[in-house]
Amino acid sequence: AYKFPKIKHENAIFRKGLAYSYMTSKENTKWILSENSINTSSSLIGNALSNLYTNENIFHILYNDQPPVGETSEVKGHTKGVVLANENGGIWLIHSTPHFPPIGRGYSYPKTGTVYGQSFLCISLDVSNLNEVGQQLKYNEPFIYSTNIPDILSKKFPDLVKAADNVTIKNAPWYRQTNLQTIAGQQFVSFAKSKNFGKDLYSSWVSTVLKSDLFVETWRKGPGNLPSNCNNNYKVNNVKQIKLQTIRFLTTEDHSKWAVSENLEHTQWVCIGDINRQEHQLQRGGGTVCVSHKNLSTNYLKSVIDSEQC
Repeated sequence: AYKFPKIKHENAIFRKGLAYSYMTSKENTKWILSENSINTSSSLIGNALSNLYTNENIFHILYNDQPPVGETSEVKGHTKGVVLANENGGIWLIHSTPHFPPIGRGYSYPKTGTVYGQSFLCISLDVSNLNEVGQQLKYNEPFIYSTNIPDILSKKFPDLVKAADNVTIKNAPWYRQTNLQTIAGQQFVSFAKSKNFGKDLYSSWVSTVLKSDLFVETWRKGPGNLPSNCNNNYKVNNVKQIKLQTIRFLTTEDHSKWAVSENLEHTQWVCIGDINRQEHQLQRGGGTVCVSHKNLSTNYLKSVIDSEQC
Protein backbone atom coordinates (compact mmCIF):
# COMPACT_ATOMS: atom_id res chain seq x y z
CA ALA A 1 0.00 0.00 0.00
CA TYR A 2 1.08 3.58 -0.66
CA LYS A 3 -0.37 6.39 1.46
CA PHE A 4 -0.60 9.73 -0.31
CA PRO A 5 0.76 12.89 1.32
CA LYS A 6 -1.72 15.43 2.66
CA ILE A 7 -2.70 17.54 -0.38
CA LYS A 8 -5.27 20.07 -1.56
CA HIS A 9 -8.07 18.03 -3.12
CA GLU A 10 -11.86 17.98 -3.42
CA ASN A 11 -11.88 14.65 -1.57
CA ALA A 12 -11.61 15.10 2.22
CA ILE A 13 -9.65 11.84 2.62
CA PHE A 14 -6.81 13.37 0.57
CA ARG A 15 -7.02 16.70 2.44
CA LYS A 16 -6.63 14.85 5.74
CA GLY A 17 -3.69 12.79 4.47
CA LEU A 18 -5.57 9.50 4.94
CA ALA A 19 -5.95 8.36 1.30
CA TYR A 20 -4.03 5.34 0.04
CA SER A 21 -3.76 3.14 -3.03
CA TYR A 22 -2.87 -0.51 -3.00
CA MET A 23 -2.04 -3.62 -4.98
CA THR A 24 -2.35 -7.18 -3.70
CA SER A 25 -1.14 -10.61 -4.79
CA LYS A 26 -4.47 -11.04 -6.62
CA GLU A 27 -5.09 -7.44 -7.76
CA ASN A 28 -1.91 -5.95 -9.19
CA THR A 29 -2.49 -4.79 -12.76
CA LYS A 30 -2.80 -1.21 -11.52
CA TRP A 31 -2.98 0.87 -8.34
CA ILE A 32 -6.43 0.72 -6.73
CA LEU A 33 -7.57 3.78 -4.78
CA SER A 34 -9.10 2.57 -1.52
CA GLU A 35 -12.53 3.81 -0.45
CA ASN A 36 -11.42 3.48 3.18
CA SER A 37 -9.27 5.93 5.12
CA ILE A 38 -6.04 4.40 6.38
CA ASN A 39 -7.07 5.27 9.95
CA THR A 40 -10.05 2.87 9.91
CA SER A 41 -9.96 -0.77 10.97
CA SER A 42 -11.63 -1.66 7.65
CA SER A 43 -8.59 -0.33 5.73
CA LEU A 44 -6.17 -2.83 4.23
CA ILE A 45 -3.62 -2.16 6.99
CA GLY A 46 -6.24 -2.04 9.75
CA ASN A 47 -7.58 -5.38 8.59
CA ALA A 48 -4.09 -6.93 8.44
CA LEU A 49 -3.45 -5.86 12.04
CA SER A 50 -6.88 -6.79 13.45
CA ASN A 51 -5.56 -9.84 15.33
CA LEU A 52 -3.16 -7.58 17.23
CA TYR A 53 -6.15 -5.98 18.98
CA THR A 54 -8.65 -8.85 19.13
CA ASN A 55 -6.60 -11.97 19.86
CA GLU A 56 -4.67 -12.21 23.14
CA ASN A 57 -3.03 -15.45 22.00
CA ILE A 58 -1.34 -13.95 18.95
CA PHE A 59 2.45 -13.79 18.90
CA HIS A 60 3.56 -10.24 18.15
CA ILE A 61 6.65 -8.08 17.82
CA LEU A 62 6.15 -4.35 17.20
CA TYR A 63 9.22 -2.29 16.35
CA ASN A 64 9.75 1.33 15.35
CA ASP A 65 12.69 3.69 15.87
CA GLN A 66 9.97 6.30 16.58
CA PRO A 67 7.60 4.35 18.88
CA PRO A 68 4.04 5.51 19.67
CA VAL A 69 5.09 6.48 23.20
CA GLY A 70 8.54 7.50 24.43
CA GLU A 71 11.78 8.69 22.94
CA THR A 72 12.95 8.25 19.36
CA SER A 73 15.93 5.87 19.14
CA GLU A 74 18.90 7.34 17.25
CA VAL A 75 21.10 4.26 17.78
CA LYS A 76 18.84 1.28 17.12
CA GLY A 77 17.92 0.29 13.57
CA HIS A 78 16.11 2.78 11.35
CA THR A 79 13.40 0.21 10.82
CA LYS A 80 9.66 -0.06 11.37
CA GLY A 81 7.47 -3.14 11.28
CA VAL A 82 5.15 -5.73 12.77
CA VAL A 83 5.36 -9.51 13.06
CA LEU A 84 2.11 -11.33 13.92
CA ALA A 85 1.90 -15.12 14.16
CA ASN A 86 -0.07 -18.13 15.33
CA GLU A 87 0.89 -21.81 15.18
CA ASN A 88 0.43 -21.95 11.38
CA GLY A 89 2.29 -18.81 10.35
CA GLY A 90 1.56 -15.12 10.15
CA ILE A 91 2.49 -11.80 8.56
CA TRP A 92 5.44 -9.46 8.34
CA LEU A 93 4.45 -5.82 7.79
CA ILE A 94 7.27 -3.47 6.74
CA HIS A 95 6.32 0.20 6.81
CA SER A 96 7.66 3.75 7.10
CA THR A 97 5.18 5.40 9.51
CA PRO A 98 6.51 6.87 12.79
CA HIS A 99 4.57 6.20 16.03
CA PHE A 100 2.68 3.27 14.46
CA PRO A 101 0.96 0.94 15.16
CA PRO A 102 -0.44 1.76 18.62
CA ILE A 103 -0.37 -0.71 21.49
CA GLY A 104 -3.50 -1.92 23.18
CA ARG A 105 -6.90 -0.36 22.79
CA GLY A 106 -7.48 -0.82 19.08
CA TYR A 107 -6.30 0.15 15.64
CA SER A 108 -5.68 3.80 14.82
CA TYR A 109 -3.34 5.83 12.64
CA PRO A 110 -1.25 8.68 14.08
CA LYS A 111 -1.88 12.30 13.06
CA THR A 112 1.90 12.66 12.70
CA GLY A 113 1.77 10.06 9.92
CA THR A 114 -0.74 11.97 7.78
CA VAL A 115 1.41 14.81 6.36
CA TYR A 116 3.84 12.78 4.25
CA GLY A 117 3.54 9.81 1.91
CA GLN A 118 4.20 6.41 3.53
CA SER A 119 4.91 2.88 2.23
CA PHE A 120 3.63 -0.51 3.43
CA LEU A 121 4.47 -4.08 2.44
CA CYS A 122 2.60 -6.97 4.05
CA ILE A 123 3.62 -10.55 3.32
CA SER A 124 2.04 -13.78 4.63
CA LEU A 125 4.58 -16.38 5.74
CA ASP A 126 4.67 -19.89 7.19
CA VAL A 127 6.54 -20.85 10.37
CA SER A 128 9.97 -21.50 8.81
CA ASN A 129 9.88 -18.27 6.80
CA LEU A 130 8.87 -16.28 9.90
CA ASN A 131 11.92 -17.68 11.68
CA GLU A 132 13.99 -16.35 8.76
CA VAL A 133 12.48 -12.93 9.54
CA GLY A 134 13.75 -13.40 13.10
CA GLN A 135 17.26 -13.93 11.71
CA GLN A 136 16.98 -10.74 9.66
CA LEU A 137 15.80 -8.70 12.64
CA LYS A 138 19.00 -9.61 14.52
CA TYR A 139 20.88 -7.67 11.83
CA ASN A 140 18.35 -4.82 11.59
CA GLU A 141 18.66 -4.12 15.35
CA PRO A 142 15.07 -2.86 15.71
CA PHE A 143 13.79 -0.75 18.59
CA ILE A 144 11.12 -3.14 19.92
CA TYR A 145 8.35 -1.42 21.89
CA SER A 146 5.90 -4.30 22.38
CA THR A 147 6.01 -8.09 22.35
CA ASN A 148 3.61 -10.90 23.17
CA ILE A 149 5.11 -14.39 23.16
CA PRO A 150 2.62 -17.06 24.27
CA ASP A 151 4.42 -20.07 25.79
CA ILE A 152 2.80 -22.42 23.30
CA LEU A 153 4.38 -20.49 20.40
CA SER A 154 7.83 -19.73 21.80
CA LYS A 155 9.24 -23.13 20.74
CA LYS A 156 7.86 -22.65 17.20
CA PHE A 157 9.64 -19.34 16.70
CA PRO A 158 13.09 -19.57 18.35
CA ASP A 159 14.65 -16.95 16.05
CA LEU A 160 11.80 -14.50 16.51
CA VAL A 161 12.03 -14.99 20.28
CA LYS A 162 15.75 -14.14 20.16
CA ALA A 163 15.00 -11.04 18.09
CA ALA A 164 12.30 -10.06 20.60
CA ASP A 165 14.94 -10.42 23.35
CA ASN A 166 17.13 -7.90 21.48
CA VAL A 167 19.72 -10.47 20.41
CA THR A 168 21.83 -8.80 17.72
CA ILE A 169 24.79 -9.81 15.55
CA LYS A 170 28.17 -9.41 17.27
CA ASN A 171 30.55 -10.44 14.45
CA ALA A 172 31.06 -9.78 10.74
CA PRO A 173 29.62 -10.17 8.17
CA TRP A 174 27.35 -7.29 9.19
CA TYR A 175 24.71 -8.06 6.57
CA ARG A 176 22.51 -10.97 5.52
CA GLN A 177 20.43 -11.76 2.47
CA THR A 178 17.78 -14.47 2.50
CA ASN A 179 14.93 -15.72 0.34
CA LEU A 180 11.40 -15.72 1.72
CA GLN A 181 8.45 -17.53 0.19
CA THR A 182 4.91 -16.40 0.96
CA ILE A 183 2.15 -18.84 1.79
CA ALA A 184 0.85 -18.30 -1.78
CA GLY A 185 4.29 -19.19 -3.21
CA GLN A 186 5.62 -15.74 -4.18
CA GLN A 187 9.39 -15.39 -3.77
CA PHE A 188 10.87 -12.34 -2.00
CA VAL A 189 14.48 -11.43 -1.18
CA SER A 190 15.18 -9.80 2.19
CA PHE A 191 18.28 -7.66 2.74
CA ALA A 192 19.24 -6.79 6.33
CA LYS A 193 22.24 -4.77 7.53
CA SER A 194 23.55 -3.83 10.95
CA LYS A 195 24.89 -0.41 11.90
CA ASN A 196 28.41 -1.78 11.33
CA PHE A 197 27.78 -2.28 7.59
CA GLY A 198 28.76 1.36 7.12
CA LYS A 199 27.80 1.74 3.44
CA ASP A 200 24.78 2.75 1.39
CA LEU A 201 22.28 -0.11 1.29
CA TYR A 202 21.25 0.45 -2.33
CA SER A 203 24.41 1.40 -4.25
CA SER A 204 26.81 -0.82 -2.27
CA TRP A 205 24.69 -3.94 -2.00
CA VAL A 206 21.10 -4.25 -3.26
CA SER A 207 21.68 -3.03 -6.84
CA THR A 208 24.70 -5.35 -7.16
CA VAL A 209 22.83 -8.45 -5.98
CA LEU A 210 19.76 -7.68 -8.10
CA LYS A 211 22.01 -6.79 -11.09
CA SER A 212 19.82 -3.79 -11.74
CA ASP A 213 19.96 -0.02 -12.12
CA LEU A 214 17.53 1.33 -9.53
CA PHE A 215 15.36 4.38 -9.02
CA VAL A 216 15.28 4.85 -5.24
CA GLU A 217 12.62 6.86 -3.41
CA THR A 218 13.53 7.66 0.21
CA TRP A 219 13.24 10.56 2.66
CA ARG A 220 15.26 13.52 1.32
CA LYS A 221 14.34 16.16 3.88
CA GLY A 222 17.18 16.93 6.25
CA PRO A 223 20.99 16.88 6.20
CA GLY A 224 23.39 14.49 4.51
CA ASN A 225 21.40 13.42 1.44
CA LEU A 226 23.48 11.05 -0.69
CA PRO A 227 23.64 12.00 -4.39
CA SER A 228 22.66 9.57 -7.15
CA ASN A 229 25.49 7.07 -7.71
CA CYS A 230 26.74 5.99 -11.15
CA ASN A 231 30.23 4.88 -10.03
CA ASN A 232 29.43 1.17 -9.66
CA ASN A 233 28.33 -1.45 -12.18
CA TYR A 234 24.71 -0.48 -11.56
CA LYS A 235 23.32 3.03 -11.24
CA VAL A 236 21.24 4.23 -8.30
CA ASN A 237 19.21 7.35 -9.12
CA ASN A 238 17.29 9.30 -6.49
CA VAL A 239 13.64 9.91 -7.33
CA LYS A 240 12.63 13.60 -7.27
CA GLN A 241 8.94 13.51 -8.19
CA ILE A 242 6.19 10.88 -8.09
CA LYS A 243 2.85 10.57 -9.84
CA LEU A 244 0.52 8.00 -8.31
CA GLN A 245 -2.66 7.67 -10.33
CA THR A 246 -3.43 11.38 -10.97
CA ILE A 247 -1.69 12.77 -7.88
CA ARG A 248 1.78 14.35 -8.23
CA PHE A 249 4.06 14.97 -5.26
CA LEU A 250 7.72 15.67 -4.56
CA THR A 251 10.13 13.38 -2.73
CA THR A 252 10.25 16.04 0.03
CA GLU A 253 6.56 15.28 0.67
CA ASP A 254 7.16 11.54 0.81
CA HIS A 255 8.47 9.48 3.74
CA SER A 256 8.24 6.19 1.77
CA LYS A 257 11.27 3.97 1.19
CA TRP A 258 11.14 1.98 -2.05
CA ALA A 259 13.14 1.16 -5.15
CA VAL A 260 12.30 -0.08 -8.65
CA SER A 261 14.30 -1.41 -11.60
CA GLU A 262 15.03 1.34 -14.15
CA ASN A 263 14.87 -0.95 -17.20
CA LEU A 264 12.12 -3.57 -17.02
CA GLU A 265 13.44 -5.40 -20.08
CA HIS A 266 16.41 -6.46 -17.93
CA THR A 267 14.99 -6.82 -14.42
CA GLN A 268 11.60 -6.27 -12.77
CA TRP A 269 12.42 -5.63 -9.12
CA VAL A 270 10.48 -3.63 -6.55
CA CYS A 271 11.89 -3.19 -3.03
CA ILE A 272 10.14 -1.74 0.03
CA GLY A 273 12.03 -1.11 3.23
CA ASP A 274 13.53 0.99 5.97
CA ILE A 275 16.61 2.92 4.97
CA ASN A 276 17.01 6.43 3.54
CA ARG A 277 19.87 7.44 1.25
CA GLN A 278 21.37 9.79 3.86
CA GLU A 279 24.83 9.77 5.44
CA HIS A 280 23.71 9.16 9.02
CA GLN A 281 21.76 6.07 7.84
CA LEU A 282 25.05 4.37 6.93
CA GLN A 283 25.47 3.83 10.69
CA ARG A 284 21.96 2.48 11.29
CA GLY A 285 20.57 -1.03 11.00
CA GLY A 286 17.73 -1.67 8.56
CA GLY A 287 17.01 -3.21 5.21
CA THR A 288 14.61 -3.77 2.37
CA VAL A 289 12.50 -6.59 0.94
CA CYS A 290 12.40 -7.10 -2.84
CA VAL A 291 10.19 -8.97 -5.28
CA SER A 292 10.60 -9.59 -9.00
CA HIS A 293 7.15 -8.93 -10.42
CA LYS A 294 6.16 -7.56 -13.83
CA ASN A 295 2.97 -5.75 -12.79
CA LEU A 296 4.32 -4.28 -9.55
CA SER A 297 7.51 -3.04 -11.19
CA THR A 298 5.57 -1.58 -14.12
CA ASN A 299 3.31 0.40 -11.78
CA TYR A 300 6.13 1.64 -9.55
CA LEU A 301 8.26 2.63 -12.55
CA LYS A 302 5.34 4.54 -14.10
CA SER A 303 5.10 6.58 -10.90
CA VAL A 304 8.66 7.98 -11.31
CA ILE A 305 8.30 11.22 -13.28
CA ASP A 306 11.56 12.94 -12.33
CA SER A 307 14.89 11.71 -10.98
CA GLU A 308 18.31 13.08 -10.09
CA GLN A 309 20.92 12.29 -12.74
CA CYS A 310 24.53 11.57 -11.79
